[in-house]
Amino acid sequence: MGRFNWGIEGAPDEAYSRVTEPERFRPLHEWALESVARLQSEYEVSLDEGEGIDAGLERVPLARPTLKLMPLQDSCAPITIAFTDFPGLGVRVGHCVIEWFPSCGCDACDEMPDDEFERFTELLSDVVAGRFRESLDLGLAGDGRSSMELWSGNHRRSSGGTRVLRDEASRILNGKKKIALAWMPWHTKSHDIPTRQPQI
Repeated sequence: MGRFNWGIEGAPDEAYSRVTEPERFRPLHEWALESVARLQSEYEVSLDEGEGIDAGLERVPLARPTLKLMPLQDSCAPITIAFTDFPGLGVRVGHCVIEWFPSCGCDACDEMPDDEFERFTELLSDVVAGRFRESLDLGLAGDGRSSMELWSGNHRRSSGGTRVLRDEASRILNGKKKIALAWMPWHTKSHDIPTRQPQI
C-alpha cells in the first residue's frame, strides 16, 4: 500500500509531476547488492563492475558503478544492474529487456520500496530459472522492435513492440535480421569456488 492512497477519483494532476521523499527508495541499492552477492555465491557467473558497461542504463546519473552478472554458459541470460542517484535501479536482462525500479517514482504512482524490491526479485528469479524469452528484429528502416515473455507458475507477463535504438539493435543482432532466444536456467555451482563480491 502506498503513502497517499488516492481515492476513487485518483491522484490530482499536480501529483504526476511531484516526487515526495525519493530517498525512501535508497534501500533498493543495498538490497540489490545483497541479491548480487547471493547470486554470485550460488551460480556459475562472473561479475563485471564499473562505468560504461551499459549505455542504455547509464544514460541517467548514477550513484555507484554498474554491475553485470554474466553466466558462464552463453545459453543463460546476463543481468545488468545500474544504481541511479534518483535513487533507484535500472535492470537489463538478456539483450533487450530493461526495467526500472521504481518505474516512475511520482506521487501519483505512489510506489513503495518493498513492492519495487518484490518486482525486482521476481524479475531476477524468472531470469535465473530460465522462465524468460525475448526476440528482436530490425526493419528496413527505423529502430528495432523487441518483445519478451516472463512467467512464474500460472502468472505470465509479456510485452511486444518495445523500441530499441537502431545502433543498439544492430549491435545486438550482429548481422542477423532477427533473433529469438529462449534463455536457459542458470547453472548452480560448487560452494568451494571463490568469487569476487561487488564493492558495497
